[in-house]
Amino acid sequence: MLVLKRNPIQKSTTKAVQQDAIAVQSLKSDIALLRQNTWPPAELANVEGLPIYYGTKRQIDEYYRQWTGLIERAQDLFQPFMEDQVLDAIQLPSHLNLPLFFFHVDRIRINKTRAKESKTFRGIASLIDQCGQFDPSEIAIMSQWLNSDDTAALVAHREFIDLRTYVFQHGQSEYTRTRFYVNGIVLSVEDDFELVDARDKPRKQRNDSYSDPLADNETWKVFGKYR
Repeated sequence: MLVLKRNPIQKSTTKAVQQDAIAVQSLKSDIALLRQNTWPPAELANVEGLPIYYGTKRQIDEYYRQWTGLIERAQDLFQPFMEDQVLDAIQLPSHLNLPLFFFHVDRIRINKTRAKESKTFRGIASLIDQCGQFDPSEIAIMSQWLNSDDTAALVAHREFIDLRTYVFQHGQSEYTRTRFYVNGIVLSVEDDFELVDARDKPRKQRNDSYSDPLADNETWKVFGKYR
């Protein structure tokens, strides 16, 4: 009888992946515990209603020391996926739930932008699974569209408000644009720090190439398109 032996390289790779998954889960647990005990940072100034905290170099250095070990562990775990590029802390996956730290900050601008999430579907079942129920008459219209042509597809749009910060750091010629609402950001600011809060002036929505939706369940609008 022929016995197939498992490739030792494949076995080693599988074990390494399993070990990495365990290490990531352990890291996330430790991050959650530290957030439970130290977030939000009580000693720092706060932008009202937003997870943006800032303070002097001394204050931020003291707070950052609590996070340094976890950030370095995260960089060690995810650096192999970056090839020759050195992994910066702000490039770490957001699902780790690490706050973002910025140092020597001269100015930040908070922008509120109207945006859309977009998903494409080739079937009604997957559309309902991800976007919820629609009126039966609308389902009939969408089905008719899909059956009208081999290249027909459905595009679902969900509007939402996108909050972003533009961080300007001393000595840097370019700003850093980042989403902050989930993980939060901590800023070590310069003496002349300026906070520009433009939330009351949302940027205009870009022109939408889609019009006349086939269906609308008050969260998602569905349009027909050809691939």
